[in-house]
Amino acid sequence: MKNESKKIENKNYAAPIKLKLLITIVNRNKADYYVDLLQDFEVNMQLITYGSGTANSEMLTYLGLPDTQKAVIFSIVKEEKIAKIKETLEEKFHKIRNGKGIAYTVSLSSVIGVAIYQFMCNNKMKKEEN
Repeated sequence: MKNESKKIENKNYAAPIKLKLLITIVNRNKADYYVDLLQDFEVNMQLITYGSGTANSEMLTYLGLPDTQKAVIFSIVKEEKIAKIKETLEEKFHKIRNGKGIAYTVSLSSVIGVAIYQFMCNNKMKKEEN
């Protein structure tokens, strides 16, 4: 007889939630605004780093970018929220004075540690009752 694989049913665990790394680059003075905005999408982990653009002043004037001081915001977000986040960011980039920026995502293939994964995807697993 062939070894038949047994299905193990555990009602305490849901299907894995896919996560993405959202990278948003904005003017430094708007960083707090965008961090707060992203928080509305159940983002549990964000990191802000500060940078400075390398374009010369002539190029900056041509592009209409007065400030080279930038903030890079790294956020871990649920894949299902990406479309709404991008839509919201695009709207804010166009409507907010000096609020222009860019945003893109990178897929995450794995996360080490169950507790970290649960925290990042805002997922609380039920404890088994004895």
